[in-house]
Amino acid sequence: MKRFLVCLVILLLTNTALTVQADSLGEVVVTATRIEEPRKDVSSPVQIITSEDIKNSTAQDAADLVSEAGIGHVHKYPGTLSARMGLRGLATDLFSIYKSRVLVLVDGHNAGTVNLAKIPVEDIERIEIVKGPASVLYGSQAMGGVVNIITKRARRTGAELGTEGGSWDYSKQWAEFSLKEGMVDLLFSVSRASRGDYDAREYGKIPNTSYNDETFSFRLGYGLKEGGRLSFGLEHWRGWDIGSPGPRYSPAPDDYSDKKRDGIDIAYTTESTKISYYSIDDKDEWYSNTNVTTKNTQTTGFTAQKSFEFEGVRLVAGADWNRIRVSSKRTAGAPYSPNSRYNTYGVFTELRGELLDKRLTLNGGLRYDYFKNEVLSTPGVSVTPRDEDMDYTALRGGAVYRLTEHTRVKLNIGTAFRSPAPDELAADYVSSWGTRYVGNPEIEPEESVTYDAGVEFSDGMNSVELTFFHTEFDNKILGYYDAGLSARTWKNVDGATVQGVETNLSTDIGALLGWFTSVEPFVSITYHTRYSAKDRTEIDEYGKTLLYTPKWVGSFGVRMMGESWDARLVARYNGKEKVTDWNFSSPTYGKTIEKRGFLLVNLKGSYRVHKEVELGFSVENLLNRSYEYVAGYPMPERTYTGIVRLII
Repeated sequence: MKRFLVCLVILLLTNTALTVQADSLGEVVVTATRIEEPRKDVSSPVQIITSEDIKNSTAQDAADLVSEAGIGHVHKYPGTLSARMGLRGLATDLFSIYKSRVLVLVDGHNAGTVNLAKIPVEDIERIEIVKGPASVLYGSQAMGGVVNIITKRARRTGAELGTEGGSWDYSKQWAEFSLKEGMVDLLFSVSRASRGDYDAREYGKIPNTSYNDETFSFRLGYGLKEGGRLSFGLEHWRGWDIGSPGPRYSPAPDDYSDKKRDGIDIAYTTESTKISYYSIDDKDEWYSNTNVTTKNTQTTGFTAQKSFEFEGVRLVAGADWNRIRVSSKRTAGAPYSPNSRYNTYGVFTELRGELLDKRLTLNGGLRYDYFKNEVLSTPGVSVTPRDEDMDYTALRGGAVYRLTEHTRVKLNIGTAFRSPAPDELAADYVSSWGTRYVGNPEIEPEESVTYDAGVEFSDGMNSVELTFFHTEFDNKILGYYDAGLSARTWKNVDGATVQGVETNLSTDIGALLGWFTSVEPFVSITYHTRYSAKDRTEIDEYGKTLLYTPKWVGSFGVRMMGESWDARLVARYNGKEKVTDWNFSSPTYGKTIEKRGFLLVNLKGSYRVHKEVELGFSVENLLNRSYEYVAGYPMPERTYTGIVRLII
């Protein structure tokens, strides 16, 4: 397999036409600077999953899209659960929206969940991923990067109806209606899907892996005469009877969950101003025997920003308010953690200027955040309500230098942080199993300093993007038992050093040779040259190599497109990684083991039989390999899907 991958890279390099996967460098992006700007002029490394990529993907949700693009490392479980997504060795948290080190956004605001499987592809126009520190613009959690999922809006008047069916009794129907008339744009979409239990290589049928889900979204926009736009959005996702099979060493054939995510957002935007409000309600219910555990996360926020243009200088300034409230309950026994609330108030500014006859662009930014963390009274838990305040200031700077018309060098340095969660600062309770937890008001935010340098070449048809990054992660917040307190508490420890190389390249051979058919091989790789812990306690217990961080991940393949057809072959590789062995029957239980890597190959194509009728197919796990994102949770063997789409 390694020889195959090396040969593929060499083939692409020798064909020399190198274009960034999923996007041309001139495409406009908004996430990196919070205003629209050509990607080639942005100093931060940005990767884009476009609407065309989404249409030709086998993905069902945002987690699949990110994984297929080779952007980060995604941990997926059976059903509709993607618990962890990593960028540059830093990741979202498995259990807590407070404790993630990668920030997930929807249309520029907090997604209200760390489970990317709750955001279906039907709602997504594109995804912009900013790699590296973004706390100056987005505050806490944006340490490894930002994943901004941009939802659809109406671009035409018409409708699209579709149905899918395939392996494991999979069935899906969807409809999308759009109106674009004068100053009004309206989009409405619905979908319904279900799947039965699947088979996995080396295991056979995996019971309790079925699921059902539905989506609904509504977006209304109205253009104002002075150039502004008012918009209102509503989104709904619900999954029910979602099997929770457990790992193969401890199967749970009767456990299941119900999940949902509902949100609204209202915005006013002009070329220089944006004012927006959002509210997200995220709910998970887990059913085990006769016990039901419920966790409800409510996320609300408001943003106002303004940009000012001078001669060769642009200033962006703004303010954010975000509130997260998490509440839990159980039908039998106390919830696992107390209720909590977190408010953050931030102000930010970033200055951009051009020098040397516009060949050099410099930018610098500053942000200040104030946090109020509260642990609240919780039925069933012995809690002493308490609150703690803190603040933090983040900085970043960058440069883009145009060596030639087609070649750019980009440099960045920035700080990023994660504010302590309410329990880490203000906990004072006794758990249902009798352990006391006490927060530590003296702990400081986790923080990182990242340097990256990259080069891009693009002449429209041929380009390459290569970035080197180095991150020093400090003040990691670690939970431990304090004998003096007779309680578990938290402290800051040394974090980790993470460095590596990111590259995206591809070539449209068809365009180079003057063919009528586009044939475009591509490669996207993140390779860690170093990913090592610095805290002695963690090194002694788990080893120096960071857990759950592969040496490298990559996406390789070819896109082909003709006048009435398209096809895409994608090979996704997840490298070996160190993990904790939770198999209690294993002699290495509780110890660090090496989880094998895997290569997953997917194929998808479509053919327009009529201007209004399109037929499609997909084959996932084309090579029928045995693979697991998470040890003990085998994923489906070869899976077939047929698609019929009516476009009006």
